[in-house]
Amino acid sequence: MLNRARLTLAIAILALAAVIGSVAVVGADSDGNSYLEPPRTLSVNGDGAASAAPDIVDIQLGVETIDEDPKAAIDDNTASMTSVIEALTELDIAEDDIQTRSFNMWVEQIYDEDGPTGRFLYHVVNQISVRVRDIDQTGDVLGAALAAGANTVRGISFGVEDTQALEEAARDAAVDNAIAKAEQLAERLGVAVGSPRHIAEITGGFPEAVRVERAMAFDSGGGSVPVSPGDFTVRVSVNITFDIELPYEDGDMEDDDSEES
Repeated sequence: MLNRARLTLAIAILALAAVIGSVAVVGADSDGNSYLEPPRTLSVNGDGAASAAPDIVDIQLGVETIDEDPKAAIDDNTASMTSVIEALTELDIAEDDIQTRSFNMWVEQIYDEDGPTGRFLYHVVNQISVRVRDIDQTGDVLGAALAAGANTVRGISFGVEDTQALEEAARDAAVDNAIAKAEQLAERLGVAVGSPRHIAEITGGFPEAVRVERAMAFDSGGGSVPVSPGDFTVRVSVNITFDIELPYEDGDMEDDDSEES
C-alpha cells in the first residue's frame, strides 16, 4: 500500500514538472539548449481629454490697508473686511464658502534723499477665498466685494465641482487613443494587436485639471464686473502594453492543416 502511494506521488511530481517545462521552455538555441523566450509586446501611450462648462468659481480677493499706526492699520483692515464679508453674505454666499487664506502685516521704512527718515508705514493684508456656486453671479460678487472695500483680486479659477464624469470620459478617450496607436503600429509592422498585458494611468493616478486663470485688478466703483469662464478640461494619459500576434507563415499553416487531418 505504501509503495503504491509513493508511486502515485512520483507520477504526480513528474506530471507537474512536465507542465512547468512546457510553459517556461519555449525555445531552443542552435546547440539544442532550451531558453525562455520573452513575450512579444507593443507598448503605447494614449491621451484623452473631456471638457465641460464650469459650475463653480473660486475668487481670491483681499483688503490691504496702510497706516503709520499699526493699530489703525489693523482696525481699518478689519472694518473693511467685515464689510466685504457682509456684502458677500447678502448675495447668499454661504459662510462655509468664505475662507481666510492669509493675514499678514509688514513694515515699510520710509527713506528720502538723505536716507532713513525714521518713519514707518504698516501694511496689513487680509486675503480670503470665495467660492461662488452660481457662475452667473460671479460679476455681481466681484462688484459687491470691491464696492465694500476689497482692493486686491489675486485671481479667478473656474472649475467643475464633481469631475468624476469628466475623468471617466477622458480615461475612455485615452484608452481609445492608445488602441488606435497600437493598431496603426501593428499594421505598419505586419503584425496584429493581441490582448493587453499591462495597463497603467501615467498621470500619477490623478487627472490633470486645466483651469482658466486670470489675474485681475479693478476699481472699487461698484457694479457687476464682466468675466468669461471658458471651459474646464480634464486630461488623462495611459500606458498600455499589448501582446503581439505574429501572422502565420506558409509552413505553419501546412503544419496546422496536417495536425487537424
